Amino acid sequence: MNIHPIIPIIRRTAFDDPEWLFELKWDGFRGIADTINGRMFSKNRNHLKRFDVLLRELPSGCIFDGEIVVLDLDGRPKFNDLLFRRGEPGYIVFDVLYAKGQDLSAEPLRRRKALLKKIAGRKISMVDYVIGESAALFGAVCKLDLEGIVAKRLGDPYAPQTKWFKILNPKYSQKLGRHELFER
Repeated sequence: MNIHPIIPIIRRTAFDDPEWLFELKWDGFRGIADTINGRMFSKNRNHLKRFDVLLRELPSGCIFDGEIVVLDLDGRPKFNDLLFRRGEPGYIVFDVLYAKGQDLSAEPLRRRKALLKKIAGRKISMVDYVIGESAALFGAVCKLDLEGIVAKRLGDPYAPQTKWFKILNPKYSQKLGRHELFER
């Protein structure tokens, strides 16, 4: 299966729409978990060998989209800890693209989320979401000093033409100095 991860586009303001879901944007490394071939790879399709160990926690025969994170004691992501290999990485799933011998990418997000919930059970860390209203979630994200939220249309497939939006917390403290890290 040839996967082209959907890369969210920056949007400046939160919005409300009953056809959209809104979920936390976890601050980590984007990871496609392929338990069929035993590989974790990045949004740029690079094999993330050091994170293949995270596949052991996931059901076999599936392909998931999610975020590799290191969490503090309060359950908040710490990007620098992940980047500099301080702390134990974990994987938080937000989509399922393949399961039980079936390519799910053409299915609407609404159905993929329902299937993910069934597959995940209590074993997998899943991203929670709200439908229709993002203002309260975005307000809480900003108050808790988290990175932001992602908006996804419920009826969309997982395809290159699908648009997701990321709405970033403008005062997110972990963003400070990051630009310099990646310019080296």
